[in-house]
Amino acid sequence: MDKKLRDFIHLKRKEIESLLKETFLIVFLMGAGNKGLEERRRIKRKLEENGILAIIAEDDLPKDLSPSLSEEYILKNSEVELAFINVESWGSVAEFSQYHRDQRIALKLRVLVRGKYHPLYGDEKGYLTDLYLTHLAVYGHVYAYEGKFPSCENIIMKLATRYRQWKTFR
Repeated sequence: MDKKLRDFIHLKRKEIESLLKETFLIVFLMGAGNKGLEERRRIKRKLEENGILAIIAEDDLPKDLSPSLSEEYILKNSEVELAFINVESWGSVAEFSQYHRDQRIALKLRVLVRGKYHPLYGDEKGYLTDLYLTHLAVYGHVYAYEGKFPSCENIIMKLATRYRQWKTFR
């Protein structure tokens, strides 16, 4: 390969790496407590190692404010561009159903559900699965995890990383 071409390619690669480092992305991680909270903390660390700022309500929002009010405010009125919600508890069901109704938030939502509850891949026919189907049809972004599907961590890392790349070059 010609030296000028190699130098040009190297320069462009450095330019792209620099642009990616400068691209600011904030994501919000929601889901169940206990094991779910530990998983979100682990994902947050991994995202931040990759230059993506992550917010977890239990750790990052004021403890003396109502979570249902402060989370909604942050999701509507901040630089948060993606909100991942792992629907695995009654609390996360309530969050999903609340945020699904607000288009400003629903457009940011990336909904993670166990494969058996996913409206296209699972066999469940309940109200919540029906709401997933509505969200999928209107906004998209309902992802199956567990079993033959990727893990929540893999889904979040892949989507957040690609979103950041897209944002860099749009």
